[in-house]
Amino acid sequence: MKTNAIEIKSVYAVCGKDSFRKSEAIKGICDALAKHHESDEPPTRYDGAKCELASVLDDVRTYSLLGGIRIVIVEGADPFITRHRATLEKYCAEPVDSGVLILECTSLASNTRIYKAIAKSGQIIKCDPLKGQAILAWVNQHARTVFDKQLDQQAAWRLRDLVGSSLGALDAELGKLSIFVGSRPTITSKDVDELVGRLREEDIFGITDAIASGDTASALEQWERVLATDRAAPARAVGGLAWGFRKLLDLKLQQESGVPIGVLARQAYTRPDILQRRLGRHDVADLQNKTTALLEADLASKNGLSNAATAVQKFIVSQSA
Repeated sequence: MKTNAIEIKSVYAVCGKDSFRKSEAIKGICDALAKHHESDEPPTRYDGAKCELASVLDDVRTYSLLGGIRIVIVEGADPFITRHRATLEKYCAEPVDSGVLILECTSLASNTRIYKAIAKSGQIIKCDPLKGQAILAWVNQHARTVFDKQLDQQAAWRLRDLVGSSLGALDAELGKLSIFVGSRPTITSKDVDELVGRLREEDIFGITDAIASGDTASALEQWERVLATDRAAPARAVGGLAWGFRKLLDLKLQQESGVPIGVLARQAYTRPDILQRRLGRHDVADLQNKTTALLEADLASKNGLSNAATAVQKFIVSQSA
């Protein structure tokens, strides 16, 4: 996995679409600067949609009264950069040494003058979402560096399968797992199943079973219970349900190809009789249709046509009626 080593500079651009990685990168910059300059003064944060250039640059140019380095962060800096591009280009080409300016943004084109200025005099840290093997590498590295834990060969795969690709969600589950295993140095796939898999699958399959039975009230009740116990549920609900239906589809296809129910039950971490009833409620076309409907719900929530919680409620009502 490619990482960005923090250099000591006076101006940074932390850009990309992964909020968790950007937050971690900014924390890393602040920690490195505080250590290098022997300062414990907290950074000043500005909202890029509202702040004025004069206020930001005045802050950066003012020496810290505590004798360390002054750090100024402009969050959501895309509109800020657009409004003040020419002046920022000049500043970033020759930044002052009294303070540090960190621009957190979603995108910064490499062919722009401000990008080239920051690349020359400062540092650009790219934080785009990780994919595929890079996520697994991040999980293993994060477990070691943040929680001082090792993951066994299958644990990272299992955690990724259950939680998804959100680094924030993976970080939260690793935190729970590190407490769960206590002083034991290794987190195993069994630990992941016991702490993350069992509860998550019970929640997800409880809802999918109610949908398949046409019990809208029960499905909505279970969904509300998930919301009440998991603050992050709305953000990852569509992905969790999609995982559940994809898992059922995979098991259904294997069953129709002749794989014994006992073998499938071990894959699903449940009893053969429970899995048999669950698979009996669906056919392949039904599962494919539900997966497509969840994709549409996911797109609606991401396009601002609906929020995640509402999208799940509409999906439950439409699919269980």
